[in-house]
Amino acid sequence: MTIDFNPEVSNLGKVNSAGEAKQSGKTNKTDNFIPLITMNGDSFKKITENDIENAVNEPSSLKAAKSLLANSPIGLNDMPDKETLEKMGYSFAATAMHMGAPMVYKSPDGGTITVYNGNGTAEMGEDKRKIVYQNGRYTQEMYYDDNGKLTAGKIIIKDNIAGFTEVQYDFTVKDNKLASIIK
Repeated sequence: MTIDFNPEVSNLGKVNSAGEAKQSGKTNKTDNFIPLITMNGDSFKKITENDIENAVNEPSSLKAAKSLLANSPIGLNDMPDKETLEKMGYSFAATAMHMGAPMVYKSPDGGTITVYNGNGTAEMGEDKRKIVYQNGRYTQEMYYDDNGKLTAGKIIIKDNIAGFTEVQYDFTVKDNKLASIIK
């Protein structure tokens, strides 16, 4: 089991170089931080088969999409950086050797996150800024503007046996909230 202390999810404020958080002139030790825990090489946040089944059986598209995005490592936030992905249990795996090549991060439990950072060209057929999260039959594509703000996304759930698209949600995002969703 690995425990990482993540000051980004704490409400304590800034962290100094000694690993102490400061708030209102007081210094608090890191034992007040919310730890990110990974067990047996699993990533901290991931979509499980149970999450997928619950979403497929949910009659409300909005409720299903919100549930999936809440459990996904790539949710309704701004475009994550390398450090954030690593804190969630994803480690850098590979990149191609051309300008604008996507960076691939993998977790020991099989999930992959592919980051297209916007350095590619239209001729390469790459979207400006996109992150694709895959875990088994679940694929999530998130699109960002030039400032790294989430603008839209797509969730695709494949059939477990035949591999056809069982459910697809296309959505737009405004102020880190779902603005519209189409099933």
